[in-house]
This record gives sequence, structure tokens and C-alpha cells, in this order.
Amino acid sequence: MRIPEEQIDDIRNSADIVDIISGYVQLRKRGKNYIGLCPFHHEKTPSFTVSPDKQIYHCFGCHAGGNVFKFLMDYKNISFVESVQEIADYLGIKIKQDTTPFSDGNSELEELYDINVLAAKYFSNKLLKSDEGEVGRNYFKERNIKTQTQKIFGLGYAEPSWDNLLLYLKDNNVNLLKAKEIGLIDTRDDGTFYDKYRGRLMFPILSTNGRVIAFGGRIMNPEEKAAKYINSPESRIYSKRKTLYGLFHSKEEIRRIDKALLVEGYMDLISLHQFGIKNVVASSGTALTEEQVQLLSRFTKNITVLFDADAAGQKASMRSIEILLKQDFDVKLVTLPKGEDPDSFINKFGLDEFNSKINNAQNFLEYQAYQYELEGAFEDPTKQTTAIRELVKSAALVSDELKRQLFLKTIAKKFNLREKLLEKELDKFLSMNIQKENIAAQRSQRIKIPEPTRSVEQSVDTSSPNSLEKDIIELLLEGKQQIIELIFDHIHPDEIKNEKYRKVMEVIEGCYKNGNTSLSAILDKVKDEEIKTFISSFAVAQEPISKRWDNHYESGKIELNASLKAEDVVQKYRIARIDNMIRKNNNFIATHDDDEKIIELMKENQELEIQKKLILEGKGNSDLI
Repeated sequence: MRIPEEQIDDIRNSADIVDIISGYVQLRKRGKNYIGLCPFHHEKTPSFTVSPDKQIYHCFGCHAGGNVFKFLMDYKNISFVESVQEIADYLGIKIKQDTTPFSDGNSELEELYDINVLAAKYFSNKLLKSDEGEVGRNYFKERNIKTQTQKIFGLGYAEPSWDNLLLYLKDNNVNLLKAKEIGLIDTRDDGTFYDKYRGRLMFPILSTNGRVIAFGGRIMNPEEKAAKYINSPESRIYSKRKTLYGLFHSKEEIRRIDKALLVEGYMDLISLHQFGIKNVVASSGTALTEEQVQLLSRFTKNITVLFDADAAGQKASMRSIEILLKQDFDVKLVTLPKGEDPDSFINKFGLDEFNSKINNAQNFLEYQAYQYELEGAFEDPTKQTTAIRELVKSAALVSDELKRQLFLKTIAKKFNLREKLLEKELDKFLSMNIQKENIAAQRSQRIKIPEPTRSVEQSVDTSSPNSLEKDIIELLLEGKQQIIELIFDHIHPDEIKNEKYRKVMEVIEGCYKNGNTSLSAILDKVKDEEIKTFISSFAVAQEPISKRWDNHYESGKIELNASLKAEDVVQKYRIARIDNMIRKNNNFIATHDDDEKIIELMKENQELEIQKKLILEGKGNSDLI
């Protein structure tokens, strides 16, 4: 679906970014902006800033930023069109559909989603309806996965052929380069395409709102010398470290009972779901990431980890503890019998026995101590000291002081140690944690507009065009029509030497020509995420326009008219432009023997000096310089 541009403008202009974001982040007013804890990374000191005047947000910790559409896109992992639709629904605005073909970057993402949906239907039909899919149906039958469950999770089958999916995509006029981008097909050395998934069971991976963003493919024949699982590559619609398998199916149940179970694999989750345990997510065989934990924290802060009983699974469990504690989760862990995983255990021992395991899950300290004991860490005083320090280190990550003290008591009692001795160790770790937080906070609060890089050839004179580029961009981002007209009357984007500033100015120029120079509209036109972040950081920075402005006008004591600032910047830019022209002429005069050319340049310098004087007097001809 395409939404008409004018309606996107209406929806953007009708939405209040503070109102929308407040539904997901607790904000409090600070000056003319609002601040809160960033929803895109874990932090304890607020660095997430929302500007109601400019209708944008920016985090000075992780540098996420944009307008109201971008916030929903990133927070919910949805497309631009979906974010517009969601805000329109919230505002009670009915979307008019436009059948005009897509041509922008957002439509390209829609195309990638559509290709994945097409592939998911293809794989599902192959599993459920084709003769070739019988091998897949038999496999799932042996694993006790019912047909209805296969349909719920969209499970599929990829034939051993090298081109079945490829031919299907061609028949449906799919852009094969786009299909390659999301990992459905690949290319040989001669440039021809072939199916990436062959002879595999297919597991569609969904975004939080149910869109097919990737696939996992499990090999059917364990005898084959191939990876057991292959997954879609990172793409514009899929980031493995930001995705939890099964969250779309489990999020409502997790929210309802305020608890999540974390497993490793697809089959673990699917089997548990079939047994009626629907508050499960899977890390998809990858090490748990901070981004995955941040995603899960939107639904609960209580988690029970059930990784495989093998050595790799137990190591993964130990690693997950620190990540979860850092984000204030209440962490419990289950140790399954040797050789078992959640899928095999529940099928072998049944639901009641499984629930008993969950109900008797160990807290993170009990679990860690048990693992250290299995490793023989308590048989040697040196190893025991290291293990106890690790336990205290984990306890130090608990933010609730009362809980932390109770955990410390547990450690002291278990190892028959004095609490005061452990408190000294705890204080060391707490101090280290505070130092880390302070460093992170300082980084977050260093709200500085990035300075453009200078080449050796560029003058360091503060009145050179390059040093003024930052001021020019900030003035343009104010969005005042009179200022924008003044700047574009005298300065062309091609003159801007800093690449980022030039790109920003080009975008603003395009918006200016189309009659909409609001920051939110500008951000919608930027496809480069780095430039988008750059603009949002620029726009909400709480510093004066520049140190020169601060020194010259005693910013904070005198409220200057923005138009005067713009006139001053443009004047300085024009003067610097003339100075550079004179400097180049003088360099030629000093290094060449062409008398005719030298006389010509000397006359030109005289004219430039006159023009410079007129500009300083406010009489300069804008058509000349």
C-alpha cells in the first residue's frame, strides 16, 4: 500500500511526538524538552531527549534519533507504512490508498517483506501439500509436532533442488537481486542464481508485529556434511541480535503472566507452545544479546532460562546472567538432566514434570554456585576464592539494595563466611559499576555538535567557510522560512566542503523547494541512517549555535534574533569566500611568471576588495559574491 505524500504530511503534522512516545517511555520535562531512559539501549542515566518544538527525538547515548514515524519503526520493528498507519489509527485519521507504483526507500523495504511472505507461502505449501514434502511431514510427526502447530508457526520445507524456489520467484516477477539480499537465493561464480535452502525444514522468523523478516533452515539428513542450521543474513529488515524467535506468538502471554521462558532453539519453543506453554522465546541458537534483552524488557522483567543440558548450553546460561541482571531482570535458571533439552524433556517426561522444573528453578546465585561446584571450584581454596568473588560480582549487578543484601547473606551462609568480609568485596564491585555508569553518563551528556574535519589545505581561520558550515546547518534546521531563503540565496550546497553537512543541506534544499522544511519532514526524506542520526543530534543539542556566537553575543544573557544570526553567518561566509579567492590569486601571482595573467588577477583582487568592503557595509551585490 502506498500512502499519498500529502496525507503523510497531515498525519505527521497532527501527531504530537511527546504524546506518542510517552505511551512507551516515561518522560519528564527538562527545560523546553523532555527526557527519559532510552528504550533502544540499557541506561540508568536519562540521555533520551524529545523536542516538542522540533517534533524529533535523539538519544545521546546510543545516537538513535528521528521523528515520530522513525520512533515507531525502530521501537516496534515495523515498516514506514505501518508506522504511518498506526499513528493515523491513533489519531482517528482514515488512510487514503494510492495505487501509484512505489519509488522510495520505504517501498523497497516493503518489497523485501513481500518477497519473504511469498517464500514463506511457498515453503509451507511444499511441506503441507506436496508429495515432495512428505519427508518433512514425517520428520515433524516423529518429533510430535502436529499439523495445526506447523500451520501456526508457518513451518515449511525446501526441496533438495537447486532451482525450485528460484523458478517460483521468477514466475512471480520477483527482483532476484532483492531475493539474494535477504538470503533466499545466492549466485555462483558465473553470476547465475541458485536456491540457498535445499533439503531443509524451514522456520520463518517473524518481527514483533508478525512480519516475515528471515528464515532458519534445518538440515534433514544429519549425514550430510553441511551446517545443521543456516539462517538468513543480516539485511535491511532483519538483525539477528535484535530478534527473538517466537516473540510475536508469545508476547501477549508474557505480558499477561509477567514472566518469560528463554530457550535456545526453534523446536524447543514450538514443542512447549504445543503443550500449552506460550510465554516462551528463543535466542535462536545465538548468544543472548543486550538488544534481545532490551526487546524482552518491554513485556516483562521476570525470566527463567532453560538452555540445553550440554556444556555449550550451560556456558550460554552463565553468560546470559550478567546481561539479564544488568537490565534489572529477576533471573531464574533450570538445570535439565544430562542429554536433555526443553523439547526432548517435555516430550519424554510430560507437562507436569516440566512445570515442576520451572516451579523449582534456581535463582542465579544458586545456579552459578551449582555450576562452579560441578567444575570442582570448591575443592581448592584459590579456585573457591575466585568463584565466590564471581558470585559477589553477580550480586553487585542487582539494583534493588534489599535484594542485593539478601543475596549477600545467602553467599555468606553457604560458604560460612562473615558478611562484613563479603560486603568489602561487594563495595569494590559496586564502586566499579558506579564508575562505569558515570563514564557512560558523561559520554551521554557530552552533547557536542560534531565538527567537520579539516584538510591540511583548509584554513583554520574561524571565519573561513568551512568553520561556518556548522552554523549554516544549524540555522537551516531551525526551519524558519526567511532564514532558509537568505542562506540559499547566497550559499549553494556544492560549496559545502564537509560531506555530511553538504548532504544535509541538499536534503533541506529539496524540502525547501517542495515547501515543507519542518525537521520531521526533512528526516522522512533522509534514507541514510547515519545522516538521519546526525541531523537529530544536531537539532536537539542543548548548546549555543557555536562557541563564537557564545563569546561574541554572551549567549544566555542576550536573546538574539535568529535572522540577525543568519545575516551575520552569511556575511562572514561571503567574506571568507572572497578571502579564499584572493588567497588563491596571490598564490598564483607568487609562483608563476605569466605577466598577462598576473595583471588580470591583480585587477580581480582590487574588485574583490571593493566587494568585500561593500559587504561589510551591508551594500554588497549578492549576484556577484
